Amino acid sequence: MSTKTHANHDQGDGAAKQSRGVRRLWLKQASAFATRSLREVRNSRLMLGWVVSFPAIMYLFFAVQGSEGTAAGDAITSIGIGVMGALFVCLYLFGDQLASDLEDQRYAAYRSMPISPAADLAGRMAAGLLLSIAAFGLTILAGFATGAEYGFRGPESIPIVVVAGLLTCIFWMVVAIPLVLATDNARVAEWATSLVAVGAFVLTGFNGALAELSPIEGEILNYLPNTLPTRLLVYHLVPAENWTELGAAPPAMPTGLEFLALLAGYAALALVVGAALLNRYCYDRGWWP
Repeated sequence: MSTKTHANHDQGDGAAKQSRGVRRLWLKQASAFATRSLREVRNSRLMLGWVVSFPAIMYLFFAVQGSEGTAAGDAITSIGIGVMGALFVCLYLFGDQLASDLEDQRYAAYRSMPISPAADLAGRMAAGLLLSIAAFGLTILAGFATGAEYGFRGPESIPIVVVAGLLTCIFWMVVAIPLVLATDNARVAEWATSLVAVGAFVLTGFNGALAELSPIEGEILNYLPNTLPTRLLVYHLVPAENWTELGAAPPAMPTGLEFLALLAGYAALALVVGAALLNRYCYDRGWWP
C-alpha cells in the first residue's frame, strides 16, 4: 500500500510540474509575440507617432473649429474620437502586423514549431491593448488641455470604464483577422481595416457619442459593438444629465450592467472566432486545438 501511495504521489507531482511547464511556455510565447509587436512599432517612429497621436490631433482640430462648445460637449467629443483612435490601433496595427507575417510567409516557419495559436493571439492583443490605451489616453489629455470636463459618476465607474475598454479592444482586434485573411494582401488589408474604423466612426456619429450626427436612429446605437462601449464611457466619464441638449441622446444612455454583459459577450465570441481562425488558416491545425 505504501509503495503504491508513493507511486501515485510521484505521478501527481509529475503531472503538476508538467502543467506548470506548459503554462510557463505559453506565457513565454505570448510575451515574445507581444514584445515583437511593440518592437516593430517602436522601430518605425513615424508609424508610432501617427497611430498613437492621430486621434488627439483630430480632436484638437475639432476643438479649434468648434471653439464655442461646452466643457461637457468637448469631453463627449474627445471620448468619441478617442474610441475611434483605439479602434484604429486595434484594426490597422493588429491587422497590418498579421498581414505582414502572412505575406512574408513567417507562418510557414511557425507551423513547424510548438507554438500555441492562443499564445500568438494573446501576445498580439496585449501589444495592441497597450497602444490603444496610449491613443485613447492622449486624446483625453488633449481634452483636458482644451477645457473639457470629465468626472466619474461614482466608484463603480472606474471598473466599468476599464472593463469596457478592455472588452472593446479584444473584439475589434479580432475583427481585423477575417479582413486580413479575406484580402490576402498587406496593403489592401491596411486600407480595409482603416476604412472600417473611420467608416464606423462617421456613420454612427462619433461612435455614438454624438447621436444627433448619425443617420442611424433608435436604440440600435446602444447595441452596436463600437457605439455601445463609447456611450458607456461617455455616461461614466462625463458629469452631465441633459444628454439631448449635448447631442448624445436619444436614445437614452446605457446605464445598466446588462450592457456591460453584452459587451463581454461580444468579446467572448470574438476570442473564440479569433482563436479558431488563427488555428485553422494561419497554423493549419484544424478549427480547434
